[in-house]
Amino acid sequence: MYLEKYIHNGGFTGVTGLFFASGSFGTIDSEAEYAVKTTPEQTTYEYRNESVCLQAVFTQKKRGVVSRRDYFTNVSNKPLTLYACNGRFVLSGNSYEAYTQYNGWQHESSGNWQELVTQVSVAANGIRTCDGATPMMALRNKHNGKIDVFHLFPNAQWRITAKKRMMFGKQEAVVVETGFETAGLHLEVAAGERIELPEIWFYTADNRVDLDAYKLHEAFVSEYPRKKPLPILYNTWLADFDCVTADGILRQVDTAAELGVEMFMIDAGWFGENEGWWTCVGDWTESPTGKLRGRVKEIAERVRSKGMKFGLWLEPERAALESKIQREHPEYFTQGVFLNFADENARKYIFEKTCEVIDTYGLEFLKFDFNVTVCYDATGCAFYRYMQGSKAYVEALRARYPDLYITNCASGGARMDLGQARLFDSFWFTDNQGPYEGLTIIKNTLKRMPTALIERWNVQTFRDDFPATEKPTPRVRLPISCNNATWDFVLNVDPTYTFAFMTGGPLGFSCDIASFPEDYKAEWKAYIEQYKRDRAFYAQATARVLVDANDISVFEYADSGLEKCVLQFFTKLVYTDKLTVYPAVADGEYLCDGKVRTADEIRENGVVFDDLKDNSCIVKVLQKVK
Repeated sequence: MYLEKYIHNGGFTGVTGLFFASGSFGTIDSEAEYAVKTTPEQTTYEYRNESVCLQAVFTQKKRGVVSRRDYFTNVSNKPLTLYACNGRFVLSGNSYEAYTQYNGWQHESSGNWQELVTQVSVAANGIRTCDGATPMMALRNKHNGKIDVFHLFPNAQWRITAKKRMMFGKQEAVVVETGFETAGLHLEVAAGERIELPEIWFYTADNRVDLDAYKLHEAFVSEYPRKKPLPILYNTWLADFDCVTADGILRQVDTAAELGVEMFMIDAGWFGENEGWWTCVGDWTESPTGKLRGRVKEIAERVRSKGMKFGLWLEPERAALESKIQREHPEYFTQGVFLNFADENARKYIFEKTCEVIDTYGLEFLKFDFNVTVCYDATGCAFYRYMQGSKAYVEALRARYPDLYITNCASGGARMDLGQARLFDSFWFTDNQGPYEGLTIIKNTLKRMPTALIERWNVQTFRDDFPATEKPTPRVRLPISCNNATWDFVLNVDPTYTFAFMTGGPLGFSCDIASFPEDYKAEWKAYIEQYKRDRAFYAQATARVLVDANDISVFEYADSGLEKCVLQFFTKLVYTDKLTVYPAVADGEYLCDGKVRTADEIRENGVVFDDLKDNSCIVKVLQKVK
């Protein structure tokens, strides 16, 4: 474990030292005296005075990935108040560019590089961990091309900052600080209590396109192996939004079973005493006067009779002001509509209510959403206490229902992070489930998330009477894909694009599949049968982005040993007939395009994709033979 490049103990205020902490105990900055304990897998640095103990524990993971866990402990005999606490890394030199990602509804994981002139800072805008930004940063040394990549596991409202700082003379460094958002922070720490800062995983990369994300993927999958297979899903939301009817849903159930769907979910709109679901959030009870007229159990039984698991949508973090629970127990809520997970009674209530819903309908599939936000924690805890309680709630559900599959959503991807990935099975990564925009979001999310965690959703309908060129008939029927969250932006892509887009994670449908033409249903049925045979590979796969251009995107999915490599070549409008790409391969020989080729020859000459067509995808498999 090579840590020396990140640690500088020269004593320069605001530059060196492993920690920065400030509170009622004073300020700790650039402290050079640490106790160090080292084993082959772990190195611990500790600073201690009469009031506090600060620890940084570095642990070696796979592929050169290193974990850093920081702890603040009150070792005094009285409460202390914490105003700031950051872990610090020091990078030598002053010529860097930074990669960060904005995260917003319909354009999640939107990343780019920028010159590091003074400082770059990314932070969560509030209670949702990816609201406004994703918890990552990469810094590329422009002198040698090496990239330091930092991935944060949020457990509170967080911030990552990289800033240029002068040390002495003309020597400069870049200081990276990670930890709680400090705006309004006044976290009271009881005597003897230990506070854990957000964990950081970091590593060195060479590839500016995808930040060598395969290293993160392999380390995460190794540390947190997937226990459930990648499922085939159905969700009602983008088929009819909240305008659901029982008969309309039952129509989709039969087709879903025919195609090979394994889990079927009713999204928002199944609950409440009136048809305005937004005002009924928090009252997790259906009613004969609601949209489904009290027929949820009937639908659940039909789903199970078809061999599928049944699921429902919930939003446990909030309750509408008009809801019954708000009237009966306003003390369970904080800052308006937010359930106070830091309060044991509130947490007990939502746990028991969730269990009641699960038991009533025999649920084996849940989608947790989180559609509102608040910027500051009124308790001064940066939502640390809140998130501790939220984590305990999910862990309690896991303990009672170990086979329950839970999807994480927050207006799309507003809390799609590695910390949440340790609690949930997969992510509804955006409401923008279109082939163009969706592929861009997936491509950027792969830089910070293993592929198996990112759900893929097919949102299509068919329309007749499109004019055709160079066809035997003047009019054709085409599959039309939604390319945003609301069906007011649509486009047509080749089925090869659609099938490949759906590959790599949980595969889902959220559209009127009952209206698909019979031949198209047969194609999907065959594809799903094949995907079920392949999904064990994708559950453990790493991903690389080989090409990232406006008109062409190329992905490589592979196992850790590069024994099998799947190349996906996506096009939009292309003005070339072929392109050579250079996948990662291991030493030996591969079967590719029906021919045996050596790894050295592939590295030198690449893999040629020709006969390129617009809006389509070509898939090639490299299988190692020796």
